[in-house]
Amino acid sequence: MKLVLLGTTALAGIGLLASHAQAAQGIQLSLGGYYEAAAGLDFSQSNSDGDPGAHTRDIVFRQDVEVHFKGETRLDNGLTVGARIEMEGQQSNDQIDEVWAYFKGGWGQVRFGDDDDASRHLHYLIPSASELFGVDTPDFEFSNNHGNGFSNGSFQTNSTMLNISSDATKVIYFSPTFAGFSFAVSFAPDRRGENSYSYWSGPGGTTLSNNSGQVQNVISAALNFDHDFNGVDLATGIGFGEGQFESTGGAHNVQTSWGIDGHLIVTFAGFTIGGAGLYFDNWQSASGADYWVAGFGGTYNWDAWTVGLAWSHGDYEYATSAGSSDRIDIIELTGRYDLGPGISLDGMLGYNTMNAGGGTGHQDDNTWEGGVGFFIGF
Repeated sequence: MKLVLLGTTALAGIGLLASHAQAAQGIQLSLGGYYEAAAGLDFSQSNSDGDPGAHTRDIVFRQDVEVHFKGETRLDNGLTVGARIEMEGQQSNDQIDEVWAYFKGGWGQVRFGDDDDASRHLHYLIPSASELFGVDTPDFEFSNNHGNGFSNGSFQTNSTMLNISSDATKVIYFSPTFAGFSFAVSFAPDRRGENSYSYWSGPGGTTLSNNSGQVQNVISAALNFDHDFNGVDLATGIGFGEGQFESTGGAHNVQTSWGIDGHLIVTFAGFTIGGAGLYFDNWQSASGADYWVAGFGGTYNWDAWTVGLAWSHGDYEYATSAGSSDRIDIIELTGRYDLGPGISLDGMLGYNTMNAGGGTGHQDDNTWEGGVGFFIGF
């Protein structure tokens, strides 16, 4: 009888625990993400001692994998609450890529967590046919040209996206769309990435405010206009970001890091044509160096095929060489074949050239490259 009683008590306890867990479970997360990979070939590059391609391989295999845990629920009062966790599928210094929670309704969306600046969220890239390759922020680039310091790879490729605080913990507001217009604003107190500090491991549970080379109090805003004019779709917008250096290194050095980006894209009858640009002042430190990027491209889609041609130019001022700049030009022919929804085969032929500025200590280089790969979304 005692054994039966204990067993009954145990079952009742398990039932209570299950009931409590079910009551505490507000959102059920589902899986998503992607797997992408590519093989690259540098047909021709400068590889003598001191050149960007010195002691590098002509053939390279690359992959990028993320697993996304995401879910949302709609409450009785009409408010939608959700969460998203993006985990890197390979080992890295940043195993959790981005993570945030959000609340949304007819008034817009408020997001809190580790995510990109508002300027990046609303920005459009230079058109590319590929999910993997492109002249503007591609997932894979095989040239060894690195503007503004080829030894550490500051700029291996050109990018028109302004993202001063990157994935630092922040709060973001996204507006509803009004007659094609929408906007977003974000604020991050520190751009040092995910804030893992707690009350026992840091000053007041926050990060320090005197880190050399770091930026704090990053404010970002962006405005977009997207509208379909009888089969001609127009997308244009502008973004801005600003932050203050925590430690300037001297009374005469600048205090503020700021930038602006923009885009203009037109889509009609299978064609997508447009360009994008970025200007970023005091990007690296309080020394005053800046850089800018601009480019133009177009794609054409028919059935499962898409082809594209694009060009971008980047001018990267070197802080210690009296205003001299490294200049990178990239031209790429891209193609994609859609095997099915979220699954594609991609290809690229490109030319990546760097014109090293005088006094930078870098070498000129011209690289012909190619790549093939695939994208699997899930």
